[in-house]
Amino acid sequence: MCNIWKIGSQVTDLDLSVWMELLASPELHSLKELDLTGGEPFIRDDINELLQGICDLQPSKFPGLRTVAITTNGIVTDRVLEGTLKIIEPLRARGIDLVLACGMDGIGELHNQIRNYPNAWGKLQKTLSGLQAIRKDHSNLVLGIKTTVVPRNAHALYDIAAYAEENELFTIISPRIITANRFGNSDLEADLRFSSAELETIIRFYESPHFAWSGHRDALLGYLMTGRIQKPCTAGFNTLFIRHNGDVFCCPVIPVALGNIKEQTLGDIFRSPAADKFRKKTGAHSACNVCTEPGLERIAWLLEGFSLLKMMERIGGENFNSLIRHMGIDKYL
Repeated sequence: MCNIWKIGSQVTDLDLSVWMELLASPELHSLKELDLTGGEPFIRDDINELLQGICDLQPSKFPGLRTVAITTNGIVTDRVLEGTLKIIEPLRARGIDLVLACGMDGIGELHNQIRNYPNAWGKLQKTLSGLQAIRKDHSNLVLGIKTTVVPRNAHALYDIAAYAEENELFTIISPRIITANRFGNSDLEADLRFSSAELETIIRFYESPHFAWSGHRDALLGYLMTGRIQKPCTAGFNTLFIRHNGDVFCCPVIPVALGNIKEQTLGDIFRSPAADKFRKKTGAHSACNVCTEPGLERIAWLLEGFSLLKMMERIGGENFNSLIRHMGIDKYL
């Protein structure tokens, strides 16, 4: 799904000092969750220093931080395990969970084919096995899988869910997203279009009890059946997306950059006319109608209180509490 690999090698990541200066911004004082994504975060040579720097900044700069989440493809096993072992205890001492979402596109050879990487499945298995061993002694390690639904794995979702349940892994299973921004994959829209048979298969999966993320399930079913999604969003109010080159966005899906942290402070960018203009249309941009991005929806529930209350009324208190714990947002309420 993702074309990040096409970014030229001449485009370098920002220096660690730039990221640390950003994280010290006063605007992040109420930060609750910090997500590191890629590409593959663990191939950065300074990933361990970055994570330790986050721990060091937390008490004074963002004392409410409760989660550091990292998305990894699990291929560079030694780096993932080494980095996790180094940071898991310092994070625990600060009251912070480390959430690792490992990309899983299928079981066995299907995963290798979609990843287009020899023995990707074997490497992922080794990584997950090592992380599960770490999890036994560190309750603040939250381990799961992240599956992007594309035409080639639409038939394999039950197998993926069964694997996750067997190995006590949370699941994020969500349809592909077409965007010129985060994934740079507008040219793949035709290749990633689901057939009617694939759509029926995906709908049946989301209707089954195998997908535990009930709030996202409702939104996805509506989208798959009507072509239009309805869900709360607070992009630009309590979330920001910052690319490797320092460009700042209210939303990772919509390619409207507000500025760059190399040229402006985060405060100036957040309070800029461009940011204000974007926020006035949050949820009403044309891309919002087809956005299946699960993370923004989960975080939006915390700010869109009525959406959360309506869900509690619909599914009942016991199921609601279970869902909130499953999604890891009970620590923010």
